[in-house]
Amino acid sequence: MAQAPLRFVHASDLHLERPLGGVCEAPAHLREAFLEAPYMAAQQIFETALTEGADAVLLAGDVVHLDRAGPRAIVFLQEQFQRLAHHNVAAYWAGGQVDPLDAWPANAVLPANVHRFPAGRVGQFEHQRGGQTVARIQGISRSPGRALDDSGFHRDALGLFTVGVAYGSAAGSGQEGDRVHYMALGGQHRRQTVDQSPGIAHYCGTPQGREPGETGVCGCTLATVDDAGQVTLSLVAADVVRWMTETIEITAGFDAATLLEQIQQRVALLRSKHPERDLLVTWRIRGAGELLNRLHPGGLSDQLLVELRKAHGQTSPAVWSVDLCCDEPLLVPAEWYDEETIRGDVLREFRQLGAHPEIDLELGGFLPEGTAAASYDDLTHVATADREPLLAAAAKLGVDLFGLDDQ
Repeated sequence: MAQAPLRFVHASDLHLERPLGGVCEAPAHLREAFLEAPYMAAQQIFETALTEGADAVLLAGDVVHLDRAGPRAIVFLQEQFQRLAHHNVAAYWAGGQVDPLDAWPANAVLPANVHRFPAGRVGQFEHQRGGQTVARIQGISRSPGRALDDSGFHRDALGLFTVGVAYGSAAGSGQEGDRVHYMALGGQHRRQTVDQSPGIAHYCGTPQGREPGETGVCGCTLATVDDAGQVTLSLVAADVVRWMTETIEITAGFDAATLLEQIQQRVALLRSKHPERDLLVTWRIRGAGELLNRLHPGGLSDQLLVELRKAHGQTSPAVWSVDLCCDEPLLVPAEWYDEETIRGDVLREFRQLGAHPEIDLELGGFLPEGTAAASYDDLTHVATADREPLLAAAAKLGVDLFGLDDQ
């Protein structure tokens, strides 16, 4: 049978309760953006549904943690759902980890166009247009502390296009979309299509990155279904603040001025590629040369950050340099390790720590006297992935303090 063309906006992980973070200190002129970005990105989702003439918005969980967000989030969502209602756009909402079905207050009545899926079992709604059913929308909300049972998903027996909505999937890898035509998934902040055939399963990702690791364009997915039932997915950017990680390769001839020039050229390129958005950039420096030894916290890295923030971080939109990292190991003459000096002792100690990852770094011993070490467990514990970069930075700082040119 011929399929009625359809359009859905698929969104998840709005997390209205979570402002941006992950930086040591939010710059004063960007603090409002850090707070408002989740709401502005969410508003863009609903705006997309209206401007693109979508049939419905699919919300696949973790829209808001109401205990943390407060009344503002309730009012905001009611207003956005009402906007959809005025244009006959439906919303289908599957609860996730932070927004289970019973979390929404009973006295905050949702408009009739908002359909919420039950917890513990797959529920179904008929999506109608002009009095005729044009698609079946199935979904399930998560129950806190219980495994997801999504075995109830199934395609319509008469061939109607069937959409599934859920926060995550219990299906095996590559089988997430086998039971419906399009499975709208939530629970991953990174956009990813995990199944293509016989049905599509897609994570749309979060509409707004909130920390340095959530880089690149964030938004929602516009799913367009043609009259043959073929689905086309398009990313629609919704983020107002964008996290970036940029790598700069240097050679032995680089000095601080040359590196700064290279970074500034990259800033100009980023501005042209991402106009009208504040950018939060982490710079990673790789390559070869003596300059790498000077790039560490407390050294040249901090000096360059000051210059970059002054030159590019105060404009609107801003390109704010979050960090400047160099994980390349310390490169010094081999004979320095044999010196009977404090510098030689320090180098040999770091070499020993690097060669034996089982040695506990015991950072708690460096806390001020009288400090309860248990209160700072998260700060003093070094994850395995962080050990090598930490040792490299500390070794560079130590040698820098003694003077790289001292013999």
